[in-house]
Amino acid sequence: MTSKALPIQEHREKLLKSVKSSKCVVITGETGCGKTTQFPQYLYKAGFAEHGTIAVTQPRRVAAISVAHRVASEMDVEIGKEVGYQVRFDDCSSPSTKIKYMTDGCLLREFLDDKELSRYGVIVLDEAHERSLATDILFGLVKHLLEKSPPSDKKRVTPLKVVIMSATLDVTKFSVFFNSCPIFEIPGRVFPVTARYNCTDEGFNTKKLTYMSQLNRVVMDIHLDQPQGDILVFLTGQAEIENACNRLFKVAETIDYDNDVLCGEVRGMLILPLYGALSSEQQQKVFDPVEKGIRRVIVSTNIAATSLTIDGIVYIIDSGFVKQLAFNPRTGLDSLEVVPIAKSEAIQRTGRAGRTAPGTCHRLYSERFYGQMEETTVPEIQRTSLTSVVLSLKCMGVENVLDFRYLDPPEERMILEALRQLYYFQAIDGEGHVTPLGEKLVAFPLQPSLARVLIRSWQLDCHEAVIPIVSMLSVENVFIRPSNKEEAEGALKVHKELSEAGGGTSDFSTLLAIFKLASENSSMRRWCREHYVHWRAIKTAQSIRQQLETILLRLRPDDPEESSDVTMSPLSQCVRQSICYGLFCNVGRVSASRRNFRTMDGHGTVAYVHPSSTLFGCEQSIDWVVYFELVETSKTYMRTLCPIKYAWVKDLLPHLHDIDVYKLSSCEGRGGGRSDERGGEEGDLLAPVVKRVRRESGSEREEERGEKLKERAASAKERYLARKAALTKQLQNS
Repeated sequence: MTSKALPIQEHREKLLKSVKSSKCVVITGETGCGKTTQFPQYLYKAGFAEHGTIAVTQPRRVAAISVAHRVASEMDVEIGKEVGYQVRFDDCSSPSTKIKYMTDGCLLREFLDDKELSRYGVIVLDEAHERSLATDILFGLVKHLLEKSPPSDKKRVTPLKVVIMSATLDVTKFSVFFNSCPIFEIPGRVFPVTARYNCTDEGFNTKKLTYMSQLNRVVMDIHLDQPQGDILVFLTGQAEIENACNRLFKVAETIDYDNDVLCGEVRGMLILPLYGALSSEQQQKVFDPVEKGIRRVIVSTNIAATSLTIDGIVYIIDSGFVKQLAFNPRTGLDSLEVVPIAKSEAIQRTGRAGRTAPGTCHRLYSERFYGQMEETTVPEIQRTSLTSVVLSLKCMGVENVLDFRYLDPPEERMILEALRQLYYFQAIDGEGHVTPLGEKLVAFPLQPSLARVLIRSWQLDCHEAVIPIVSMLSVENVFIRPSNKEEAEGALKVHKELSEAGGGTSDFSTLLAIFKLASENSSMRRWCREHYVHWRAIKTAQSIRQQLETILLRLRPDDPEESSDVTMSPLSQCVRQSICYGLFCNVGRVSASRRNFRTMDGHGTVAYVHPSSTLFGCEQSIDWVVYFELVETSKTYMRTLCPIKYAWVKDLLPHLHDIDVYKLSSCEGRGGGRSDERGGEEGDLLAPVVKRVRRESGSEREEERGEKLKERAASAKERYLARKAALTKQLQNS
């Protein structure tokens, strides 16, 4: 569909008029109406970029990169010039960039250096309906910028404009949050889409994920019996997608197009995976034109439901599930869980068809299951760890993070848990103020624990070995694990050899060995293919390594201590000590049975060594380990770990004494007063919508608890005496 045929085109002038006359505008329209690609171009051509760049945020890096390339192509400019993008560890923009697509996390980090965002004239917060963590924080920050009167930024020639773009119809909440700003609605779908349920209510079991067993049949029924039109399949993650593609490849090879296919126009099938870990080149194949008669079958994660628009889709196959990040209070960690989608997501997936012709959505679940879905997705801010974002807010001057203006506030316990973690990391002091170490940690685009690892490696003069390890930990899916049995056995053998190359004693050293061996090979792509390692993961890790090294050299945390030789096999003591310094909350002690470990983070979770680990089966000879992550399946597994000595962590393990976490929240600012009493504009940022009652001090709470105990004891004594008197009276009467 050409840009002129998109639904947004006929509303161009009204949209621009609305932006000119308002500080903030909410634009709503179904995915595919042209909001993301066309609206920034309208702003650019109308002169909104003359006094500042037009920033367009995206929750996903894949969307930011692909949309930037598409807009650059439409404008016939070189990517990185007038149109650019910025994602974590990849900045393809320049001083001449006028339209900049970026992940919401990158814009959030820019607040650290420039609280006024003075280089931007228009901020477009796209895909607001996804309610990603960074976007929700940006809502509060840009709301504060808009409410400054008059603006304090002397660099800004024209007032900042903010546009919220959402694919959902229920956007009243956004408008109310931004002081009842105007809402502009764009019609979306051109052709009708029919939803069909492929399971009966009786035959569908929510506890058994059966959609993979139905997938081949539904795809082949469409391909063999239905007219031309591409198929878009929604699955939950990379492993499922690769498995599904392999099975479809085998079935596709058996098709006789002269006798099996009803539609004479269909002469072939092109199966294409789509997920975040794919290289940009592989992702681009989804958008490339194909020969006439070839039906594309695109097997994708939820990224194709919200962030990307693929032309030619007529048939949708919806699994009904999504992989979602959730905070597990039992383990104190985030974990990816496969959960049912919300109704709003099901409607969005259905809407991916119907742009070029009438479409059909095959839902691999029952109608009753659809009726039981939640109406909307739970915002990420209410289900994930807040440690990194709380540290960022503190560094921006938001001392009282409990009273920050959230669109949907997270539970207080999640904020307090984040503050507790930051206190353990020594990123904030007992008063909740950011420490010099905390200011260094926030300079890295990493979680605080990995940033601590890097800083300690500099101090121990082993950063040349640690930076590649942290870089490898920052990418997804280093290893390729084939679904085919024979290939899986071959991959297992090769991976074991790589483990031996790293010394055979640590998963961290294995990652270091892979990075070195791949980087030193003249044909890295071939080496990765032969060793069942993702080539893109190594390329990304190399880029991350360069940027982390640059940041570390700029910060120069402290003078290195006594230098020690860092060898690849086995990991030297100082490297493991560096890892312990950052991941001390992820320490496990072997249990009495010596079959599993107990985590030492205060939760006491029983965890097992992951079968893919170098240390699998070595529990009898190990007392203490440090691990990178816990994985929840049938059991709780520790993944990516190495043995350590207790002496390295005994002074680092969290002291589980009573910490006044409310004090860490800094209800009282550095100046000693409440946020609404402080002078200056940073104080405005802390002003709550409803002022909280000042919390009692620790001693007052102790006194209150003592009084309650006395009251309970007196009440219990009174009840006992009453029962005794009644029994005595009963005996006398008898």
